Amino acid sequence: MNLEQVPMVSTLLRAARDANELLLKEALRDILINGVTKEDLNSTDKSGRTAISYICSTNLVHFLDIFLQLPGIDINKSDNEGNTPLHFAAQAGQVDVVNMLLSRSRSIVVDAKNNLGFTPLMKAALQGRTKCAKLLLFAGASPVETDAGRGMRPEQWAKFCGRYSCAEMIEKCARSRLLEKTSSCKWSNDSLALDKPAVSRSRTNPSQQQSGGIRSKFRKVFPFTLPFRDKQFKEDQQTEIVQYLSAAALCASGPVVLPANGNSKIIKSIIRPLEVPKLEVTLANNMSLIKKYENSSFSEDTESIESSHRGKK
Repeated sequence: MNLEQVPMVSTLLRAARDANELLLKEALRDILINGVTKEDLNSTDKSGRTAISYICSTNLVHFLDIFLQLPGIDINKSDNEGNTPLHFAAQAGQVDVVNMLLSRSRSIVVDAKNNLGFTPLMKAALQGRTKCAKLLLFAGASPVETDAGRGMRPEQWAKFCGRYSCAEMIEKCARSRLLEKTSSCKWSNDSLALDKPAVSRSRTNPSQQQSGGIRSKFRKVFPFTLPFRDKQFKEDQQTEIVQYLSAAALCASGPVVLPANGNSKIIKSIIRPLEVPKLEVTLANNMSLIKKYENSSFSEDTESIESSHRGKK
């Protein structure tokens, strides 16, 4: 389009590029009175930028509000390098503009990539625009997208440029989003399990369910069967339990661990009998026991004296 033939469009582009509020008011008044076509409204200059693209780079929020109400406005139109108005707003750190674009425009593409593969979140991370990056993440921007050149994520670009606070915020948001996904998957699996009809459970008694659960847990630890219904264990089963426990006790005392069903003779030859010292509790006034110990100590003293005299001779 030849902009010289449409003076209103050239005035709008020039006013938006220079952030001239007086010219913008005149151009918008002309548009509201005479109307404008979709092609003229989204017309570009030599760099491929539209009027709304220039406005998003500045803090002219009230003019942006008017532009978003115009029918036929293309909020995702990119320039010659592939940058959309959201790219310019995020890069410039215009928090109010980014908020208005994300909240007012339903057709906006949050993760639009330019010719180098940079998203608006990457542009905000490069410049350390933490608030803009947070708004983009809340709007659904992906923190795991990578560029086409180095293949780096937004937080990696923030660290590369020294924007450590912005990188930390993006990492925290990425972790929380990952936790939400895993928790949602867990809840969905639980809900699917709860939705299944429990036909077999209704036919069994709760006492049988409890005994079966204890039995299954016991079998995981001990590789033998136990008659839970009987009141007393049999002798062979008792010896089997003792052999298993004694073989397992060898882990702390020796390098060899025998299986539970091993040969009993080998187990008896390796395992030493456990000797427990006997304790004798007596009363304080037990005179008979006191005389006994006195006689034994007296005899030992006399024997030691006699042996010493013999040695001197």
